Amino acid sequence: MKLLLYCTKANKYDRLVRDEHYGKPFYLCGAITENFESLNGKIVAECDFEVEEISRIKSWNSTEDYDWEYETPTLYYYDLLRESCLTCDEFEEYIEFSGYAIHIKNLNIFDEPRELYDCLIHPKIEHRYYGCEHLSKAPQNMMYVELDDIKYVLISIKPEWLCKILNGEKTIEVRRKVLKEMK
Repeated sequence: MKLLLYCTKANKYDRLVRDEHYGKPFYLCGAITENFESLNGKIVAECDFEVEEISRIKSWNSTEDYDWEYETPTLYYYDLLRESCLTCDEFEEYIEFSGYAIHIKNLNIFDEPRELYDCLIHPKIEHRYYGCEHLSKAPQNMMYVELDDIKYVLISIKPEWLCKILNGEKTIEVRRKVLKEMK
């Protein structure tokens, strides 16, 4: 199973666009150029992934008191912050007690972004649907879909974070919850 990365729709000042930089694609968020191609509301990439649980641990500080830090089985706190492009405050506010680190691997950016309608919701995957239906609106977080007869997890990501993923700056997406087959 792989991930499909969906760029959420946002206001007109928060668009993800593809531009050319030294002859290769470069992604900008918030940029509005004369001939921009907005990627908001589209599936822009697929990738392999691994999921690790994030644990909250006590860390002693210099005042002989303790702070909370977070780690996964393979990453210490500051590595987790660096690879997720989050500040300490952003991370702690979002995660609170526990969460998951989704490692993004083998990123494949589509030459032509895909539409949500290209995806099918399979009844064995999402039991609340009867028969195979085309996807008409994006999930709030993530859901199972099929695209070209391949099973995926479609994950919604805000334009500013997706921009960092597509440019190779962000390799971990942090979520409070993931689908059970992803664990």
